[in-house]
Amino acid sequence: MEKRAVMMAARVAFLAATAFLLSACVTREPFIPANLPPGAQARVELESTPFFPQKKYQCGPAALAAVLGASNVDTTPEALVPIVYLPARHGSLQVEMQAAPRKFGRLSYPLSRNLDTVLAELNAGRPVLVLHNYGLPFWPRWHYAVVIGYDSATDKFILRSGKKRRAEWRARTFMVAWHNGGRGATVVLRPGEIAASANPTLYLEAAADFERGATPAESLLAFDAAVKRWPEEPMAWIGRGNAEYRAGNFANAAHDYAAAVRLDPDNAGAGNNLAQSLLDLGCPGRAREQLAPVNVDALAPALRAAVLDTRRRIEAAGASPVSDPSRCSPQS
Repeated sequence: MEKRAVMMAARVAFLAATAFLLSACVTREPFIPANLPPGAQARVELESTPFFPQKKYQCGPAALAAVLGASNVDTTPEALVPIVYLPARHGSLQVEMQAAPRKFGRLSYPLSRNLDTVLAELNAGRPVLVLHNYGLPFWPRWHYAVVIGYDSATDKFILRSGKKRRAEWRARTFMVAWHNGGRGATVVLRPGEIAASANPTLYLEAAADFERGATPAESLLAFDAAVKRWPEEPMAWIGRGNAEYRAGNFANAAHDYAAAVRLDPDNAGAGNNLAQSLLDLGCPGRAREQLAPVNVDALAPALRAAVLDTRRRIEAAGASPVSDPSRCSPQS
């Protein structure tokens, strides 16, 4: 009898905890109509989004293959298993899921944790990979799914999830599972694309991560889009300058670094990159002028070492004659 009472108490506690979670961050107002961005459609369904039925524990590869396929990447869950699936955990971690698209020449862009950003991307024609938690804080049940649409009239989301090609979820149920999962949401971008809901900080961080394994041409597309979208962001110009420099286009790189310096004169990293570009253009005098005001003692160790190395290279170049003086005055 005592054992039964303990089991009953545990069941009541479980149900109470579940009820608490189901009420967390849930209002009685319709979610979708209240969060639709200006100009958004009342109903969206991205029917062409690929579908891969989930195998046991492998919702991550299946969901990721769907969003990559929507971005014109020809892949399958089986091909992604070695990249993102961790057998010991019977699942996929977010860090692997975020990194995997870069292996296919795509940016992985994490959305800000608001419903309107998910709706904005669906309106832009991009399916959204989301992380759900169907369990409790102390007993989570993680699940990756792909949101392919919504219907504001019925306040429902449409998902590719598990073994269901088309699953309709009440918005309230979706929000509970999404909230308990940390509101993680990601879209996959081709180089040169920018998410409809993008903010410069998140996008530039994603582009910097992408740059590490991308070709100079791919990086140039990503940062060129950023420069056009946010011309007052120094980091966008620095990123494009880095891509140009890697491609050997030192004059273009100098132009972009000069723009970054104009926007942020105290950015010693941009100044050092500009000096390096000028030196490679055969302009040691201008490179020396660029670094002259920099107080290396105030810099972080890595940047201090870079600036000192550039200064040594400048001094080694001496007063080399300049064949084309116009190259030494990049216009920002």
